[in-house]
Amino acid sequence: MICKLPDKLDRHETAAYLGMAENAVPQIEVLLGRAEKELWQTAAPRAAVRRMPAQMLQPLLQGADITAHMKGCQEGLLMGLTLGVKTDAALRRAAATDMAYAVVLDAAACALIEQVADGLEQQLRQQLKKENRFMTGRFSPGYGDWPITVQLQFLQWMDAPRQAGICATESCVLTPSKSITALCGIADRPVTGTLAGCEHCALRDTCIKRKEGRACANKTI
Repeated sequence: MICKLPDKLDRHETAAYLGMAENAVPQIEVLLGRAEKELWQTAAPRAAVRRMPAQMLQPLLQGADITAHMKGCQEGLLMGLTLGVKTDAALRRAAATDMAYAVVLDAAACALIEQVADGLEQQLRQQLKKENRFMTGRFSPGYGDWPITVQLQFLQWMDAPRQAGICATESCVLTPSKSITALCGIADRPVTGTLAGCEHCALRDTCIKRKEGRACANKTI
């Protein structure tokens, strides 16, 4: 599935990934503009999506957080998205030639993949609305106490390598690097899912959004 790029980069979100306050963004305006231009030249967003009955998902639902997130859901929607290999190549080039720009480009790519994921999620939500079905927000392997080790099976069930070019290393790191996998629950009544448990999250000590008192991408909706 080919996904659309948003109209523009969310620069506030990019600043958050950089660990900067919104009013500090003008200090890196030139680098942000350069990063946005390069991303719109290199990013080719693709996605893999699979809808499955909840009972078939049980092998993946390891941990209290993801179990709570799926409570009351009769189905699950597996989704994987990537910006593609050209964006990875751009990141490597930047890291080899201009470290300051590389940091900004990486943050911009992180913000962009989240924007693409938000767009796909909204599209899927609208499709389910026509069926009078409701969907939770996204919850990704590795968040809360959901082990990252489910990643390989997650990708296999979506046929993500063939559908979107998303793979994972033996240590469950996604490739291309600017990729996301997530599970949403589907129910016959409004559902929100739950937030990832920050106290169990592997990123709790470095998470910028947690320091700001904000939720990560695994937010309730």
